[in-house]
Amino acid sequence: MNKSKLPVWAIAAFVLTAVLALYSVHKRSQIEAMNKAVAVSVEYDTLQSLAASQGMPIGPALKDLQAQGLNAVVLSESYLSELVGNGQVELSEADDPEPSTTISFVDPGVRDRVIRGLQTRFQSLASGLKVTRNAVTLAGMPAWVVRSTSIGLDPAQAAEAKAAGLIIIGRFNNPQGVSSETVRETLAWAKELGCSIYLPQGDQVLGRRDALPATIAALKSLGIYYASPEFAKIGGDDDVVGQAPEMVLRLHSAQVAELDKMSVPDAIDRYSKAARERNMRVLLVRPISLGADQPVADLAAFLKGIDTQVQQDGETLGKPHGFSDPGIPKPFFVLLSVPIAVVAYFVGWRLTSKRKLRIAGRIVLALMVALCITRTGLHGMALLASMIFPIAGFLILDDFADGRRKPSIRNILAGFAIVSLLSVVGGLAVAGLLNGLAFYVKADEFKAVKLSVFLPIVAVGAYYFLRLNDWRTALKSPITWGASALGLIILAALGFMLARTGNDSGVGASSGEIVFRNLLDKYLYVRPRTKEFLFGHPCLILATGFLLGLRSKQAAAGVDGPSPWGGWVALLLMLGAVGQTDVVNTLTHLHIPVVLSLARIGEGLVIGCIIGLLLWIVAAQLAGKREG
Repeated sequence: MNKSKLPVWAIAAFVLTAVLALYSVHKRSQIEAMNKAVAVSVEYDTLQSLAASQGMPIGPALKDLQAQGLNAVVLSESYLSELVGNGQVELSEADDPEPSTTISFVDPGVRDRVIRGLQTRFQSLASGLKVTRNAVTLAGMPAWVVRSTSIGLDPAQAAEAKAAGLIIIGRFNNPQGVSSETVRETLAWAKELGCSIYLPQGDQVLGRRDALPATIAALKSLGIYYASPEFAKIGGDDDVVGQAPEMVLRLHSAQVAELDKMSVPDAIDRYSKAARERNMRVLLVRPISLGADQPVADLAAFLKGIDTQVQQDGETLGKPHGFSDPGIPKPFFVLLSVPIAVVAYFVGWRLTSKRKLRIAGRIVLALMVALCITRTGLHGMALLASMIFPIAGFLILDDFADGRRKPSIRNILAGFAIVSLLSVVGGLAVAGLLNGLAFYVKADEFKAVKLSVFLPIVAVGAYYFLRLNDWRTALKSPITWGASALGLIILAALGFMLARTGNDSGVGASSGEIVFRNLLDKYLYVRPRTKEFLFGHPCLILATGFLLGLRSKQAAAGVDGPSPWGGWVALLLMLGAVGQTDVVNTLTHLHIPVVLSLARIGEGLVIGCIIGLLLWIVAAQLAGKREG
């Protein structure tokens, strides 16, 4: 029987890790609590179309929607071709002696805007513009190029939005051959019109690639926030988010095709969850239905539902702002890494008694602590923490089942609590180490998620298989069809989990799972993870009960060593580790509010524990009848 005691230095390392990690996480929660303002926006072009369909002027439509929660509007840049189509300007092209284009102003009111657009776009040709009262000529410029020239945001639309007190989000393309000066002038012009947030149009950020530094510098100097669309793959987005995280507001939107497949409550829930659970500060709302007798009224009702739900979830409607850094000095992270390294040494110390290996482990861990002054070192220590704390919990559970404790509900709960507590501390250690502005906006994130989830599961399974079985005999035994089928099922389940695990998993939830999730969201504060409370935690409760029973029977009989049931107990313990690594993984999603992550873990532990205890009562009765 294993009767080793937990050394005092290991207990101190666990406690110190928890205390330091909680301090860091507390600083993060303070930053998150100060950033609750959400902008609910709609594209101006959409508003115009809906208002026209309902026979309403845009002004009253804006007021109606604003009363239901709209507080921002997206204005897209206009092009000279639009003025041509409206009959406000006319283009004529000459080819002698070289191509030139003349713009004649039918509407004199657009003259200054057109000239500024040309000067902004064609910096090298600005001095060569031939400007008269009613026309402007560009030498060496074909008409098709001139037609595609941006003339900035519509001043009338901007004035309408400002008069209504709405936040203006400016949307710009990245034209071919854009210069740094064009970038600066474009954003400065937008700022003059009241734009406070920039949203990329198309698949590239303005200035991508060589002029991107000018974009970042202009955003900072002008005080314009950058809206980073969730799930979108936009060239240059990572650069802006990584180099100017303080200027980043994460944006969530849904396409009409996506909304068409949802019910209205589900669509509202999608937007509210984005704000509450993923810190989205800008919500870009599109009509949930393209067919409506009163389209403005329908959109107003949709906005009202989002507004109500967002506020019920603890967010506020207002002008969003970027996250600030928690201000934790770098030496603190090195300090936090010291007890984590001690816990890692404890795990190695328990698994091997070879002196040379223990010495090598000390050297490696000391180097890892020293490297925590670097970003790579922090990520390495975070990965180590995510794996060694759950493993440490299962090692201590092995000590806890010392043969003297009966498989009572009290002892089962105590064993379950020990493992779960260490897993939570492991998750807090990761969140405490990787704490900073870059993580709040996903400019940086926890690496090697799959490795941190599955390596501890394999390690726990291997450890208990060797502890509870005569592995030499087991390996020599013939494989039965039942064992083969069970092995394939377990491998398939773990493979499915592997595919579903990660920051950007490519495997979505089934329709039935979505319905089940919606029910959990409706009745619980936050939805716990299914594989925790329905699978991992109940398996660990059962495994703890069977381990305590196995050890107590062996102690009563005065025997020690492998057991015929040892393989099944080891399997249950390995499956129980699924829930524990998921506990750690929940806290490694660093863009999610930490309070919600802790609530999700707590609910999963309570519900999973209840389910597991009910299963244990049934299993214990069946086992008792079988023995009888």
